[in-house]
Amino acid sequence: MAALASAAHGQEAASLTLLCTGTDATVVAMTPYVWTGRAYYGGVGYGEGRAAAQLGVAVDGGKVRVRPPKSSVPLFSKESKDGWYELTDVTVDRLQIRGRMKWNRIDRAKLAIDRRTGAATFGAFSGACSSVPNSPDATKF
Repeated sequence: MAALASAAHGQEAASLTLLCTGTDATVVAMTPYVWTGRAYYGGVGYGEGRAAAQLGVAVDGGKVRVRPPKSSVPLFSKESKDGWYELTDVTVDRLQIRGRMKWNRIDRAKLAIDRRTGAATFGAFSGACSSVPNSPDATKF
């Protein structure tokens, strides 16, 4: 069930687009050096690292859609509409935006955005969001 409360200026937020910049977990090649007692052994392994990423969030009425970084999308995930996925169990109020994403039978992600600070998390992504104008001819500066 979606809950939509009034925006900061007392008007209802019918449409809101956010761009969140931050980092996401990614698989990186690592060269661990292990002391074997006689010499160091250097093999190639894989581990988890962090990489720069962007998350798009669109709020339209009571619906919330996300455009996650490619590194967040699991291997066997459901199809998207132009890279955008609709969330379920959405809550949009004056202080937060929340929702859930079911990628497949196993993988799930939760969206949490604090509207006071702009702090956002979605699965392994974490970053800060800023508002993007909805008008196609609007400029940033």
